Amino acid sequence: MRKFFVLVKKEVQELLTPQMLLPLLIIVVAFVFIGKVAGSEAAKTAEPQPVGILDLDHTNTSALVAQTLSKNNLKLTEFSEISPEEALQQAKNQDLKILFVIPAGFERGFSGKPLSLSIYTILKNFSFIGSRSTQSATVALAQINSALSRELIAEKAPQADPAVLQSPLRTEETVVIGSREAKISVSAVMGFISTQSTFIPIVLFLVITFASQLIALSMATEKENKTLETLLSAPVSRQAMVAAKLVGAGLVALLTAVVYLFGMRYYITGLTAGAGSGTTAASDAFNQLGLVFSAADYALLGLVLFFAILVALSISLILGAFAEDAKSVQGVTAPLMFLVLIPYFLTLFLDINSLSLGLKAFVYAIPFSHAFLAAPNILLKDYSAVFWGLGYMAVLVVIFIYIASRIFSSDKIMTLKLNFRRKR
Repeated sequence: MRKFFVLVKKEVQELLTPQMLLPLLIIVVAFVFIGKVAGSEAAKTAEPQPVGILDLDHTNTSALVAQTLSKNNLKLTEFSEISPEEALQQAKNQDLKILFVIPAGFERGFSGKPLSLSIYTILKNFSFIGSRSTQSATVALAQINSALSRELIAEKAPQADPAVLQSPLRTEETVVIGSREAKISVSAVMGFISTQSTFIPIVLFLVITFASQLIALSMATEKENKTLETLLSAPVSRQAMVAAKLVGAGLVALLTAVVYLFGMRYYITGLTAGAGSGTTAASDAFNQLGLVFSAADYALLGLVLFFAILVALSISLILGAFAEDAKSVQGVTAPLMFLVLIPYFLTLFLDINSLSLGLKAFVYAIPFSHAFLAAPNILLKDYSAVFWGLGYMAVLVVIFIYIASRIFSSDKIMTLKLNFRRKR
């Protein structure tokens, strides 16, 4: 057993090199930095957004428009006695996001016909956070429509309740998950689940790609540097060598996953700051629906991710045996990347349960599908699907380790390779 741990220590030391740790550290620092910057920028969008307004009508109705805008998280800059073209140029110079132009005769048209209001949206980028600055204007327009509608109703039907005429239908949304239910909109629930579970497949995809390349490159380097012969001549069983390589690479990959999750959490939190529903009522609704990860849930999710990494590593160990040198690693690990990409995109955009039986069986046969579906299944309390996937991946790990040990037990490990060159 001591020799096995010596092998594991050797594998970890060979994998945890400064060349590997430095890029990982840089990536995490970059994630944290981007997340903090994005969070501060998102906080700015929660502040009153600067917009301009040019009132060419100067009536009570146009004043109502300006008053409604000022109440909707908008910081108004009023222009007067200039043309719309000049107002637009000044809005650009003052870095305003939107310009509202109320034309002359605006109030005269207030007789049951649609009114005309010109809106100039000044776009300077297409970023996710930058687009939020225009959302306040969208809300403000709805408020303007509501305010003008109330005025029109009060004029035409003074005895009626404007609120009822504007919205005669009242809805009460209830989301049901299993035996749990809560009064909350489905859009809020979907947005919350998206922020909670979307980044996990991203991290898993990055870690599997990184770890598989790492162990295959280790195998190829040992063959290229002729150190594999020395290792195989050591008084240790080939099965122990395979297990040591797998455990060593698994520990490094697990460390990488934890670091990536830490950095990605900062990144996602920064990007989604202010976008989700953080009210007490929404939090209570999420708790009622059970859409929270307990400590046991996090442990189960970590176990699923770890076994997914072990599956990737065991496959990479087999594929790496066919690598002639470090340059051929990317070519021999291409099938594994294909197996990771299919469930990654399918589980990200589709409901697997809605697929045909044959396609569903194909997706579930790919072991990484169970890792990508683990977070949503845990949130839905579908633990049976999680444990079935965990057991399936454990069986595959044993099978692939057995295949790898048979390859290592053969002398062909020294000459095994895939020749991508054309035969003459």
